[in-house]
Amino acid sequence: MNFLAHLHLAAHTQSSLTGNLLGDFVKGPLPSHLGPVFDEGIWLHRKIDAFTDAHPEHRAAVARFEPPWRRFGGILVDMLYDHWLCQHWSRYASLPQPDFLRQSYDRLLADDALLAEGLPLPLKRMAEQDWIASYHQRDGLAQALNGIGRRLRRPLPLGAALATLDADQWQASEQGFLRFYPELMAFSERQLAAYRRDPGL
Repeated sequence: MNFLAHLHLAAHTQSSLTGNLLGDFVKGPLPSHLGPVFDEGIWLHRKIDAFTDAHPEHRAAVARFEPPWRRFGGILVDMLYDHWLCQHWSRYASLPQPDFLRQSYDRLLADDALLAEGLPLPLKRMAEQDWIASYHQRDGLAQALNGIGRRLRRPLPLGAALATLDADQWQASEQGFLRFYPELMAFSERQLAAYRRDPGL
């Protein structure tokens, strides 16, 4: 999953928003040097990603991309799922998305001062520049994917992959997300409850 989903799931489970996003940047075994609150979020992030990558809906969404885009299918679908979460936000959250994002960014930037090395630069820029708001529109999603594509070892315009999905494939991806995301929310709740009973999991 990408930034918005991890923020939403962190809020949904009442775990650390910053820790959940740090899961993309902190490698190696836990506990880390960051502290228990952040470690809990990192642990949940890893569980969420493993569940997502193995889920039949996610695998089906990846398979809708033809080569050469399929090799980047995980990135593409994670970003698409943030797009669908934007589109269907009111199904899953009571707080309007602009207010949620503002509060989330404030929390991230407050935690930036607490971390010895600060936030990873992509997270800081996301919070300062409100990257996630652009995911709501298909053009904004394509631009965000192009930004990711420029940072690949062999840069390429990842946003172009979206144009390879026809209307039926686009709709199938959306419907797959709507089936998948409530399962992910419930999974996240169960996993965090188990972790809090036994942090040695």
